[in-house]
Amino acid sequence: MLSTLPLSFVTVVETGSITRAADELNIAKSAVSQNLKRLEQQLDVKLAIRTTRHLSLTPAGERYYQRCKEILALSRQAETEMESFGAVPSGPITITAPHAFITPVIAPALALVEEKFPNLQPSVIAEDKRLNLITEGIDVAISVGQLPDSTLQARRIGSLRDILCAAPAVMENAPAFDDPIYWQWVQSLPYIAHTREPAVVRHRLPALVGAESIDVSFRSAVKANTIEAIAAFARNALGVALLPDIAIAQDLKAGTLLPLLTLVEPEPTPIYAVHSYDTLPPKSVQESIMAIQQALAKALQ
Repeated sequence: MLSTLPLSFVTVVETGSITRAADELNIAKSAVSQNLKRLEQQLDVKLAIRTTRHLSLTPAGERYYQRCKEILALSRQAETEMESFGAVPSGPITITAPHAFITPVIAPALALVEEKFPNLQPSVIAEDKRLNLITEGIDVAISVGQLPDSTLQARRIGSLRDILCAAPAVMENAPAFDDPIYWQWVQSLPYIAHTREPAVVRHRLPALVGAESIDVSFRSAVKANTIEAIAAFARNALGVALLPDIAIAQDLKAGTLLPLLTLVEPEPTPIYAVHSYDTLPPKSVQESIMAIQQALAKALQ
């Protein structure tokens, strides 16, 4: 909003008189007149020629009035936009998340948001790598793992754990868990790797309480570039895979995938909702993050 002096000037010009401007601004007529005098003194230029019945702008006054109108319009537009942050969410919103989150988390979350706010227009980018929110025009990014230092705002919405698993058919001839050759047998299994993993994949897995961590290595037999594809290959008994619980929660419940050993749960990997709106995100962003957090918790139940 314009400061008091320019606002008085604009109001006088648009109402046509100091009296009417004073009524609109709800201040004394003398205050309006004084504001105009102080403004001209500050600018060191004559803005208007005033008589008892008429006010006419000088060329400088006309130019100043036009500039003040532009500022006032921008100020009103900004206020309207800020009001919309607290209004009913509508319009486009772009969300990015890893492939493994789309089916169990993002889809049900957007269903909730769309039911609540039908005028919202979500767009989803399934991408495992981290994208630049600013250059890509992204409102919310779901990011897994520790975040690099940045000016972005991050809210932790949950965590996931990696589970070494395989289909029941792969486990048919497994030695007993406490058999000394068990881990030799496990490491002889074909391994389903992500394309970014090397030919020989090594993992350090937390062991049972009181025991040392277990170091295992696998030779990649099959590779895929998404967690969903790796999980699909594991379900079809192509080998063993280390998969996040969010991607295989339903498989573990149904028994279509089995954990290779009851281990102490590994350290959880944090999941963040990231945005670039400082401390005042639009309500559409707030509501979407809340829905994603709820869907994530439900998927891991």
